[in-house]
Amino acid sequence: MQTQTAMKKISETQSRAGRRFTLTALLAVCLLLAASPQAQAASLCGYSQAEGWQYVELGVYPQTMEGGLEPILWRVLSVEDGRAYLVSEYVLLHRRIHPDDAAYVLSGGLFTATEMYEFLNGAFLESFTQEERTLFQEDALGGCITLLSADDLRDRSLGFGTDAARMAFGTPYALANGLYQYGRDYGGASPYWTRTQNPKATYGATCTKAGGGLGYIRVVVQNEGCRPACTLRLDALRIQSGWGTRTNPFRLKPV
Repeated sequence: MQTQTAMKKISETQSRAGRRFTLTALLAVCLLLAASPQAQAASLCGYSQAEGWQYVELGVYPQTMEGGLEPILWRVLSVEDGRAYLVSEYVLLHRRIHPDDAAYVLSGGLFTATEMYEFLNGAFLESFTQEERTLFQEDALGGCITLLSADDLRDRSLGFGTDAARMAFGTPYALANGLYQYGRDYGGASPYWTRTQNPKATYGATCTKAGGGLGYIRVVVQNEGCRPACTLRLDALRIQSGWGTRTNPFRLKPV
C-alpha cells in the first residue's frame, strides 16, 4: 500500500513537471516569435480599401506652436519586396524646391539636383538618430528622404483615389511659420509639393491644390508645403510597440 502511494506521488510529480516544461517551452517559442524581426516587420501592411492605412512613428520634428519636438507620424502607403513606402501624415514645413527655376529647367527637373533634396537629406535627416537612419533604403546617391511623385498621388492602390484623399494639413508649427493654408471652404488644408516636374510648365513642379486636386507652381515659391516620404527596409527593423493606428502607431526599432 505504501509502495502504491509512493508511486502515485511520483507519477503526479512527474505530470506536474511535464506540464511546467510544456508551458515553459511554449512561452519560449512565443517570445522567440515576438522577437523575430521578420515576423514583426511582416506585420507592416500597405493601404487596403477595407482597412485603410497603418501608421508608424519615426524621428522627431518641431510640430507644436512653440516649436516643441514631437514624433513624426508616417502613413504606410505600400509594402512589397521587403520595403515599406511611407509619407508623413502632416505637412511638416514649407520650403521652395529650388532657388533658380531656370537652372531647374536646364536640369530636366532632376529632383536629386534640387535644394529641396539637399535639405531633406541634410538638415531634415537630423530628425532621426543614427540608429533610426539604418532603417532607410538609400537611393543611388545615398539619399534617404524624398517627396511623393505625381504618379503616387494618382495611385488608387496607395489610397489616393480621390481629391479628398490627397488633402493634408499643416502642423501648428508649420502654419505659424508661414505654410500656406486654404480657407474654411477647403477645410483648412495646405498644399504640398511632389518631386515631379510639370510636363508643360517646366519651371514648375506638380503639387496639390485647393480641395486636393493636382496642379503646379513655380519651384521658387517659398510657402508651398513639404510632406517628406521615405522607404524602409523591413529586414532592418522590428515593431517595438503600438497597434499601427493613427492614435496608437507602431514604434519601430532597428534590429
